This record gives sequence, structure tokens and C-alpha cells, in this order.
Amino acid sequence: MSPPSPPSPPSPPPPTPQTQTAAIIPPSGATPNTHLEIKNDRPIPVPTTGDVLVKLEFSGVCHSDVHSVRGETPMLTDVPGHEGVGKVVRVGEGVDEEVWLGKRVGIRWLYSSCLECEICERNNTACPYQKNAGANVPGTFQQYIVSPAAHVTTIPPELAPDEAAPLLCAGIAMYSSITKTRTRPGDWIVLPGAGGGLGHMGIQVAIKKGLKVIAIDSGEKKRQLCLNLGATAFLDYKVDDVESAVNQLTSGLGAHAVICTANSEAAYEQSMRLLRRLGVLVCVGIPNVPFRLPATPFDMIVKGLTVVGNSAGTAQEMEGLMEMAVAGDVKAHIECFEFGQIDDVIQRLGRSEIDGRAVMRIPE
Repeated sequence: MSPPSPPSPPSPPPPTPQTQTAAIIPPSGATPNTHLEIKNDRPIPVPTTGDVLVKLEFSGVCHSDVHSVRGETPMLTDVPGHEGVGKVVRVGEGVDEEVWLGKRVGIRWLYSSCLECEICERNNTACPYQKNAGANVPGTFQQYIVSPAAHVTTIPPELAPDEAAPLLCAGIAMYSSITKTRTRPGDWIVLPGAGGGLGHMGIQVAIKKGLKVIAIDSGEKKRQLCLNLGATAFLDYKVDDVESAVNQLTSGLGAHAVICTANSEAAYEQSMRLLRRLGVLVCVGIPNVPFRLPATPFDMIVKGLTVVGNSAGTAQEMEGLMEMAVAGDVKAHIECFEFGQIDDVIQRLGRSEIDGRAVMRIPE
């Protein structure tokens, strides 16, 4: 009997083109009037030690991308975006090809952290040395992106890539924020901006955790979306007396927690007034212009309030969210757009004209 044939070596990855298509901020820089430009001659990055090269399939579009494009938040790159989903097509030194090639992964806001400092020992989402996709490293509004393998998110095969993209920022921001409220089943939580990309996912997470949701937004479409997702009540901030209604719903005590995904000073001022004693405010919505939180030391002392901020979630929280998504407990309400529409989407987001989450289809 002849000896068995040795296993054939793995097939080499297909050749990667040299250039790619990307949506970039023009050389004039980010300003209130900036429009993204589509360029087809951007170099494709090469993965170095510990990296993977990902061919992106979809990217969510976040309201914070609007701030970046308009120059309202710091940006050291010209490619925005931080909700990318795609497949690994090449690996750098020290990364196992058999494990990674072809794996569908997600690129998040937390592009990388040092994983060594004493802040990372507690929570690496606050690492002072972190890099952020679309802020200080090129983001996901492009066909290919390099990322440290240690920081990408594995996308379960049960999830469609377009529906998975919003989980990487909107979903995890709300999952983590709800965790930070320390609420218990039966507690009241208020979500200003509930019909938006973050808020509508927050409703679903909160409902699954047994919380009673008071959704605040404006317009009939957002009312229907929030109520269909399970919100106990919807208040239109343009029509309703929000503070009086919340007071009545919560037996005169106020909400146990407010997660403010809206970005106006008025929304934050109102959020503070909606809290009961010992209540928790989580700041998520990024203001267009700087302002200070309307909280006095006296109120903080007498009421025992807690104010925290949140921009991302840990890898463990991401796993928990993915489990909820696979189970069907959380699903992004998405509207898909072609890549050439990216600037129009940014402009519409700036006018709050998109319900749920916008997702861009990345060119093949």
C-alpha cells in the first residue's frame, strides 16, 4: 500500500490590487461646509506584524462622522467611518493564516489600545494611548483597512454583514451605557433621541434587560418605530410637556436613568431634570458646539446623582451584544445606501432626516 499523500499547502491569498476607492475629506480640511469626495486612487495599506487586512463589505454611518467631517471634533485622518464589516484577505507576520483568512470581522471606534497601561487593566476603552478608526487612523469609508487582529470583532455567521455593522458603534455604545446605569428590571429609563441610530438599539437592549423605556424624539415615523420596538411611552419634544409626562409616568419620582443620545444643550439640561434622586445620567450624544453640563454641586450632593460618559464598550460587552443579536433580541433598523451617496447621507444625518441607522455598501 502506498503511503498517504501529504496534505497540500494552503492556497495563497488572491492578489490584492494596489489602489482602492475611498470617501475622503478634501485637502482643504474639515469645516462646517465640507463635502466628502470619492477617490479611486488611494493606496491599499499593507498589514504589518499582528495585523490583518480586511476587504470591507459594509460600513455604518454614525452621527459622530458628521462631527468629524464638519470639523467639530478632532480628526487626524481624511477617511471617516468606524462601523466596518468585511472579510480578512491578508495577514501580517505573527498572525495565523488558517485562523484568519476569510473570517468576517468588524472594525470599531476603538481601533486599538495599548493593553498594558493601568487604565487598560480596568477598562481598555478609556486607554489614553488608544487609536480610533476615522479619527486618528483611516476609517471604514474605504474598500480595504488594516487593523490589529487583537482588536477586531468576530462577526457571528448568523448575522448579515449589513445588519451587523451598526452593532459595532451604535449597538455597543447603548449596551455599554445601559450597563453603566446600574438599573434593575422594572426601572424607568429615558432615551432622548430614541428614534435615531443609537436610540432605537438602546430601546431593544433596555427592553431585553427588563427596563421600562420612555422614548423621546419627534415625528410620527420615530413614534411608530419606538413604540413598535417596545417603548412604554413616546414623548414628542416638540409637542409634549416632557418633564410633566415623565413625572407622571414615574409616580412623581423621575427616571432611574437617562441616556442622552441627543446632542443639544437643551436635551442635556432636560436630561438632568428628568432624573430621580440617585439617578444616573450617561452622556453619549456629542454636541455640535461645546457647553457645560447643567449640574450644580448642590443638586449632585442633595440628590446623589451620578454622571458618566460612554463612547464604546469592552470586548466582553461586545460578545454579550452579539449573543443578543444572534438570538434576535436586537436588530438594527437600517437603510442601505450605495457608496456614491455617502456625502448625501452625511448631510441628511446632520439634518436628522434618517430614522434608525444608515449603512453604506462598500464597492467590490
